[in-house]
Amino acid sequence: MENFRITIGRQYGSGGREVGRILAGKLGIPFYGKEELIEIARKQPDYEEVRAFYEEQPVNSLLYAIAMGEGERRTGEVPFERIRRLCGDRSCILIGRCGSYIFREDPSCVKIFIYADIDKKIQWIEKQEHVSARRAKMLIEKVEEERAQFHKFYTGGNWGNVNDYDLCLDAGVTGTEKAADIIMAYLENRGLIKHE
Repeated sequence: MENFRITIGRQYGSGGREVGRILAGKLGIPFYGKEELIEIARKQPDYEEVRAFYEEQPVNSLLYAIAMGEGERRTGEVPFERIRRLCGDRSCILIGRCGSYIFREDPSCVKIFIYADIDKKIQWIEKQEHVSARRAKMLIEKVEEERAQFHKFYTGGNWGNVNDYDLCLDAGVTGTEKAADIIMAYLENRGLIKHE
C-alpha cells in the first residue's frame, strides 16, 4: 500500500467523524480529529499561535489575522504548514481543518465529503448530544455556519463545494459502516489499497 492521505469534510451530524474512525481502524492508519490534533499541538511551543485553527474556532473578522501577527501573509500559512508537517509522508486520516484545501495539489490525497439530510442529522445530534430535536436543529445551523465561515476565512472558498472533493457520500442513507466500505472500495479502485 502506498502512502496517502484521506481528508474528510463533514456536515455536523452526518457521522463524518465516525466514518473517519472506522476507516482508520480498517486501514490501520493514524486518525487526526479535533481532540487528537489539539493534543499534539499543545506539545508545541507555538500552540497559542495556531490554537484557534486546531480548535476550528469560528472566525469572521480581519482582527483575528492582525491579532495573530499574520500581517499580509496568507492567514492559513502557519497552521497549514503545521498540518502538512503532522501528516508528513505517512498515510493518515484528517478530519476537517480545511484538509481538502491544504492537500488540494497532492495527487495521493483522497478528499471526501460526508453529508446527510437535515432529519438524519437532527436524529444523530439528538442521540449524540442528548438534546431535543429543536435544540439539535439549532446546533446544526450554528456549527455549519461556523464551519462555512472558518473555511471561507482560511481558504477564500466555499465550504462543502462538491468540486473540491473526490467523493461525496450521504451517510444518512448508507450509515457510517457502509460509507466506510464504499470509501474502501473507492481506494481500491484508485489503486491505493489492494483487495484482501
